[in-house]
Amino acid sequence: MTAIIVTGAVVLVLVLVPLSRIRVHLRFKRRGEDDRISVVVAWLKYLRYSLDVALVDLLVRSHPGIRFGTNASRPETVPTGDPEETTVSFGSLFAVYKKYGDYLFALLYLAGRTQIRRFRWYTEIGTGEVHHTGVAVGVAWAAKGMLVSGLYAFCAPAAKPELAVFPDYEHRRFRTSLDCIFDVRIGHIMMTGLKVLWRSRGERTWQWNRTPSKDL
Repeated sequence: MTAIIVTGAVVLVLVLVPLSRIRVHLRFKRRGEDDRISVVVAWLKYLRYSLDVALVDLLVRSHPGIRFGTNASRPETVPTGDPEETTVSFGSLFAVYKKYGDYLFALLYLAGRTQIRRFRWYTEIGTGEVHHTGVAVGVAWAAKGMLVSGLYAFCAPAAKPELAVFPDYEHRRFRTSLDCIFDVRIGHIMMTGLKVLWRSRGERTWQWNRTPSKDL
């Protein structure tokens, strides 16, 4: 009897886990020079992972070679030696696409099964001049429309986007707030991983078959 109960529990878990969802709550706020990003990943409403950090700190952690500075904190002495330069060319982008482009189908598969539960994007723009502010607001509306349309074309929308651009004709400022929630099933994540593994395994097999034999 115990074995039957244990077997039933294991089967139930194996069925329910792929059907369960992971929720990602992403928030980004920018006020002047203050950029802050917050990410909360939750599973079954009990297991949570939270990240709340300044965007500059996050970039420095992921790329230790990047350094940021402001006009108010310029160094008095200029360091000697040639600084390292990072250039991005069309050739380098094409090389990245050639290396990883074959795996885009897996990302598109996962994106098509990711539900957008909330998408709120508010922006306030001011240039100090009325006509320049009007142009900036129009450009912001156009950029938001293109980006959100592309996002909703690949994902599965479960809520309408809430977009707004507020002009400030008296001050120079730029503020933006992004608040969005995404849901994705664990089964779809597992399937995406299997697709990537299957594709990489197929590439290794193809390369092995093309390798000329030393006996020939």
